[in-house]
Amino acid sequence: MSAEVPVAAVAILRARLPEDSVLLIRRATNPEDPWSGHWSFPGGRRDEADTDLLDTALRELAEECGIQLRREDVVETLPVTHAGRRAGKLVPVQPYTFVVEEALPVTLDPAEAEEAYWLPSRTILDPALHSRTAVPGVPPDTLFPAIPLHGVPLWGFTYRVLCSWLDFAVEE
Repeated sequence: MSAEVPVAAVAILRARLPEDSVLLIRRATNPEDPWSGHWSFPGGRRDEADTDLLDTALRELAEECGIQLRREDVVETLPVTHAGRRAGKLVPVQPYTFVVEEALPVTLDPAEAEEAYWLPSRTILDPALHSRTAVPGVPPDTLFPAIPLHGVPLWGFTYRVLCSWLDFAVEE
C-alpha cells in the first residue's frame, strides 16, 4: 500500500445477477479532464464536506450514477492505487467494493458520464480479449494493456484495479 494519503476514491459496484458484473461509466467529454471519454469506476476527488474517502466514494456514486448505498454496504477496502501514471501526475485513489444482488438501474449525470455499462466479469477474465492497444490522447505507437469495450479501450487505472481485484494477471 502507498504511504501517500489518498485524495480520491472510487466505488467498485459488483452485481451478482443476471450475471456477475461490475459497473463502469464512460466519463463525459471535458477538455479539462485528462480521463475525458475513458471508462472508469464511479468516483472522484474528495470534497471538503466529505468526512472521509468512503463518503467520497458514496457521494460520487450517487452523483454520477444515481445509486444510493450506505457506509454499511462496503464489502472491502482495496489497496490505494495510483491513477494518472501516463500523465506523470500520480493521484492516490482509494477503491471500495460493494456487492448488490442485482444490477441496479443507473441514472447518469450527463455532465459526469456519457455511458454506463455493467461489465460481465467473464469479459475481463477472457484472455482472448486482452491486448496491447493505442488509447485516446496518447501517441499511437505507445501501447497499453486493454480490452475493447463499446469502441473505447478499457485501460489504465480502471483496467489494472479490475484485473487485480478479479485476480487476472496483467502484463505491464
